[in-house]
Amino acid sequence: MIQISDIFNSHPQKPYNEHIKNIADSFDDDWHKEAASFHDLAKISQKFQDYINLDTKNFNSADEFEKARQKLKTTHTLESAFIYFFTRANKDINFLANFFAILKHHSDLPDIDYFLSNTGSTKAKVTDRLKKIDEIAQRANLDIDIDLYDFVDYFLDLENELSKYYGLESFFIFKKRYSRLILADKFEAIFSESYQNLDVLNAEKIDLYIDQIKSLIADKKQDDYKDKAREIIFKNFNSNKDKKTFLIKAPTGIGKTFLALNLALEIARNGNKRRIITAIPFTSIIDQTHTEYQKIIADQDVLKYHHLTSYKSQNDDEQEQFMQKVFLADVWHENFIVTTFNQLFFTFFSNHNKDNLKLETLRDSVVIIDEIQNIPRVLLKSIAAAFNEFSKRYDIHFIIMSATMPHIAAELESFTELSEPILYKREKDRYEIVYEPDIKGLDDLVSKILKHQDESALCVVNTISKAKKLYEALKNSGKKSVYLLTTHQIPLHRVQIIDEIKEKLEGGEKITLVATQLIEAGVDLSFDVGFREFAPIGAIIQAAGRVNRNATSSKPAKVVVFHYLDGKPFPYHDIDLQEDKVKEILARSIKESEIYQILESYFQSTKDETTSIDLLSLAKELKFQTLFDKFNANFMPKQDYKVSLFIEQYDGHFSEFLEKREALLTSGKDKFIILANIKELEKELALYTIAVGKNMLGNIKSYTREFFGRYVLAPSDFYNKFDGFLPELTAAEEVFD
Repeated sequence: MIQISDIFNSHPQKPYNEHIKNIADSFDDDWHKEAASFHDLAKISQKFQDYINLDTKNFNSADEFEKARQKLKTTHTLESAFIYFFTRANKDINFLANFFAILKHHSDLPDIDYFLSNTGSTKAKVTDRLKKIDEIAQRANLDIDIDLYDFVDYFLDLENELSKYYGLESFFIFKKRYSRLILADKFEAIFSESYQNLDVLNAEKIDLYIDQIKSLIADKKQDDYKDKAREIIFKNFNSNKDKKTFLIKAPTGIGKTFLALNLALEIARNGNKRRIITAIPFTSIIDQTHTEYQKIIADQDVLKYHHLTSYKSQNDDEQEQFMQKVFLADVWHENFIVTTFNQLFFTFFSNHNKDNLKLETLRDSVVIIDEIQNIPRVLLKSIAAAFNEFSKRYDIHFIIMSATMPHIAAELESFTELSEPILYKREKDRYEIVYEPDIKGLDDLVSKILKHQDESALCVVNTISKAKKLYEALKNSGKKSVYLLTTHQIPLHRVQIIDEIKEKLEGGEKITLVATQLIEAGVDLSFDVGFREFAPIGAIIQAAGRVNRNATSSKPAKVVVFHYLDGKPFPYHDIDLQEDKVKEILARSIKESEIYQILESYFQSTKDETTSIDLLSLAKELKFQTLFDKFNANFMPKQDYKVSLFIEQYDGHFSEFLEKREALLTSGKDKFIILANIKELEKELALYTIAVGKNMLGNIKSYTREFFGRYVLAPSDFYNKFDGFLPELTAAEEVFD
């Protein structure tokens, strides 16, 4: 550890040496301790000390204080990394990982080859700061020979020799060093102590939770099928306790939520696990899973984490505790987490600072991936390989589940299947899928649905545009109790509508729901009859899983597949649709008991037709930015024509946010507290925000205004809870979701 005078601070009223020691002590890792020792070294410069020691008491206003801070604001990451360069004689892969962790601990990891190709730019920045660097080295009592040309020559040579460091081992060294430094640094800045991971889950508590699951199952109606499924899966697990990656293929209605949690708890008891993390494709279904988990984990919090998650402080006196709570949520500092695919996968593949904060918290965990079929097929091979790599290096047990599992056994080379084909065999089929080609348009579909007046009905279509048109047509036909569910309803209203529908269905009301694909995963609703616009085979089967879900009907319920309402397959691509093959499958009615064999045969015949995106080759070449860009472009394709639209619920709704934001910015409080509070305000806004095509705002321009790149719609007739956003749109403008 570098010996630094006790006169220096790292943050307002925080001794520099204390900050560094706490960060270094966060991990029993000598390389981390070395990175910690150097990462903030440039903060001991006089200019930074003047900046950090400014006191609001010496200024007449918060605005005056902030202006003085801005004049003194200075940099420290490049200078710190530059000095570190000259202290290390052996410049191996560990040195490189530390150098970039220090250099980028307040920003994102770059493509290493891109950084090297811009050495000239780095040289110019260092040249401007050489006087400051000499000052820092003297203050730190470092006896080093600083030569700018040695620095430049090393990185110019490295540009030609970088390939000698290529490989997954190097990728994981970079990720580990970077994630540990930023986690320990931010934790210490907020808590003034070393980061400590959670203790392993207590065995007695695990037994309590497992007993609670068994008790809840026993209280429910006797279900021989679910009991049989549990028996098979746990028998196979008990025969493979030495394995770390498991696969469960099982139809909807098997009780996968509690089954997977039970299995994860068993693994945790045997494997000293700290966390159980459940990842689900859509935010719209997280609340339901969170509620189920909280029934079991009643004595502690289950963290619900996605971009809409919000945390409240009780009063202004609790600002510091509030900031701490927000940070702990951001790093998943709970034993049980329910989150989305993108939050989990970003931790694997992202180069962003905020995503890598959570990487260390994945260590020693059980990760449940539900509804894996929602991962784009072009990414399956790379994601499966990532599961295997992270499992080995971070001691993660994976449980992968789906009712419509793609044929990925080849990719999941080390995964052990716990389910068996017999799980798809019930005493009686819950549904049968039939294709009805004579439904040729909206009028035909409405007529068909109206024939089921005495039954609850679900109809899933491919785009928001079609959903709205069908919903309006059904309402105009005189049909009662018709609901709409799309992402043109704000998230808060979608949750409320799902809860209302569930209550009415359980009360025996015969409602009709028109929805897009957001209904097809994890939403525990059961209808008497189903209709599904032509889509990939997995989507059709997922929709069928919301029909006669609890097998209450004495005969199989009908799930009717019909051709595209407008004759267009949009938004699906041909490779995902496999239209000819699926129509061949649907040439006769398909009973639920036939689904397993059909899926296995279908995915076997199509798996070689999908071109996989090779992410691991980018990881091996240390292309951190390109890796994430490539992943993101295929996982969540950008729709640049869309904008965020905040739907005001009352006059002045958005103005309240602006006032709160301005009050925070001018409060003079610690920047971490300000950022935490603004982040919470943004999450609260998201509950009232939808994404729409910008061209849709043209006709209602006088009702909207723009702030910070977000549009705001005043209370008007253009939105309501049950109809959603009302301006007309085309299928090409708004796709499913």
